[in-house]
Amino acid sequence: MDIWQILMTPFSWLLKLFCEVFNSYGIALFLFTIVVKIVLFPAQLKAKKSMIKQTVLNGQIQEIQKRCGNDKERYNQELQKFYAENNVNPMGGCGWQLIPIAVLYPLYAIIRRPLKYMMWLTEDAVKAVAKALGWADFTPVGTNELTLGAMMTAENLGTAKAAAGASAASLFVINFDFFGIDLSQIPQLKFWEGGVTWNSVGLFLLPLISAGLSIVTMLVTQKTNQMNKDQQVKMSPMLMLMSPAISLWIGFAMPAGLCIYWIANSLLGMVQEVICGAMLRKDYEAAQLEMAEQQRKAKEAEKERRRKAAEKKAAAIAAGKSGKKQPQPKKKGVDVSASREGLRTYARGRAYDPNRYPVTPYRDPNGPAQPVEEEPKELTEEDKKLLAESNPQLMAQAEAAEQAAKDDLTIVPLGEKIVIEAAPSDGQSPDATEDGYEEAYADENEEQ
Repeated sequence: MDIWQILMTPFSWLLKLFCEVFNSYGIALFLFTIVVKIVLFPAQLKAKKSMIKQTVLNGQIQEIQKRCGNDKERYNQELQKFYAENNVNPMGGCGWQLIPIAVLYPLYAIIRRPLKYMMWLTEDAVKAVAKALGWADFTPVGTNELTLGAMMTAENLGTAKAAAGASAASLFVINFDFFGIDLSQIPQLKFWEGGVTWNSVGLFLLPLISAGLSIVTMLVTQKTNQMNKDQQVKMSPMLMLMSPAISLWIGFAMPAGLCIYWIANSLLGMVQEVICGAMLRKDYEAAQLEMAEQQRKAKEAEKERRRKAAEKKAAAIAAGKSGKKQPQPKKKGVDVSASREGLRTYARGRAYDPNRYPVTPYRDPNGPAQPVEEEPKELTEEDKKLLAESNPQLMAQAEAAEQAAKDDLTIVPLGEKIVIEAAPSDGQSPDATEDGYEEAYADENEEQ
């Protein structure tokens, strides 16, 4: 007995028990699926609770993503810490959905090779049984052993046991007939070839039924798992077609017994979803209330953020830092000594400025981004509405400052009051001379 036989012993023993008790391979597969569902139901229920909790925490996960930005390493660290603090397994709701597919592998092996995994015959014993039943060139490949199991009847069972030798006691006849359909055969797309019979038509319909039930099961799952209609996440068409495509492939590529398992799994899955929905109704309602509370807090936080931004903008406008540029006075008495070279006063040029290109301090390009101060824009209607509720005095100052900027006036803040002075009409600074030169340049011309 190899390692695979040991691992498949629970599955094969259960399937063999149902086959011997009910004398029907189809009923045995249905009962086998029921037992698997019952055994895995507590884990499935726990997985659904984990999915509900994960849905509730999605809002906080999005906040972590906004806070971390493009820093994926920091995001992963904070996300793992968040999951640990809230005792949430992100894969808790997904892994259990793959169990029915995982069960297919051992079940397919048992269906494909019933004499080895259900009757525990060795390779030599299987070949001896095949030779005794008239299959001289038998090889244990594909579904040959399944066909050999279908050849065993009550009439030739004694011959098969005599050929099996020491393993004869474990041999038994498997009844593959299920409502007139031979479950040991593989369904064919061209079911009309070789004559149209109920067996050929029934084999063709089994994969179609399994694919249709897969779609219905997903719809029932969506209906029973939704928090409410607004929060329901619709599955993409590609994901909706994945399960039916798998069931179709299984149906037309493997023995019909696997179609029976898939159909039974879909039917029992719908029943399980309804039961879980009823048992988790209070969990869904509590999660719905918690998510509504999170949305309310998020809206309040966003409103507070906009209010602070509006107050900051209004304060900047009230302080005279409006987006419209005001005429700047020229500096009086510019130092021209930096342009002197020996006896030549303007050897470096009148406009020479040693600080024209200041030294920029080094900044790590991989470090945090430096905040950029932007010129405050005009207050929007939303900003004015928020300021009217929180700080009407600041809004009045900001509106006065904006009006002064539109009227081309100079704003001079004085404590909490605002003093407005008219700007020069000719566009020149009060410190400019009549000839347009600064005093420093005028003094130099007078000396020369």
